[in-house]
Amino acid sequence: MSEGEDSTDLVSIFVNKFKPGDNLVKPDEKTIELATSVIPQELISLWEKYGFGDYGDGIIKVINPYKYSDILYQWLGREDENKLPIFLTAFGDIFYYRKLSDIEDDVSLLSIHYKSIDVCALSFEDFMEEYIVAEDVEEDVLRKSLFLEAKEKYEKLNENEIFFFVPALALGGNEDIKYVNKGDLRVQQNILFQMN
Repeated sequence: MSEGEDSTDLVSIFVNKFKPGDNLVKPDEKTIELATSVIPQELISLWEKYGFGDYGDGIIKVINPYKYSDILYQWLGREDENKLPIFLTAFGDIFYYRKLSDIEDDVSLLSIHYKSIDVCALSFEDFMEEYIVAEDVEEDVLRKSLFLEAKEKYEKLNENEIFFFVPALALGGNEDIKYVNKGDLRVQQNILFQMN
């Protein structure tokens, strides 16, 4: 972080873009203790000040990494305590933090629909300041227009629900409202994981 900045600056950038929801849950001490050696302090500050749950009316969730790490590790093929899921899109894609060394990190995106992984930003700071708040990312990665249509059609997602595509994109579905449904995150991600 540049001189004069502190963790509240990154938190402010995020919450100004994605308004915190009403039913956020603060982390317990054990979660903070586990995360401190891996997760950037700026993200822990977001958890402590606001909590886990829906932001931006549900377009993105700030998640407890230890409740979702099994999903990430299934896709990655192994456990790695230096890779932790930190955000979940309304469509179930997972942003995860990678601590590469004591001074290097990045944030990657696991697309469960396209079975792909892409590096989003070469540091957590860049991810929060530039990537996640960019209009094109909101539209293309978070699928803002489709999210708004799906939210109107199905109303609010419950805590462990996502929007998904029927048929799956890998089976000829399309990113169009007529192919969108909603259901349990774990069930849908497992179905998509099992597809060849």
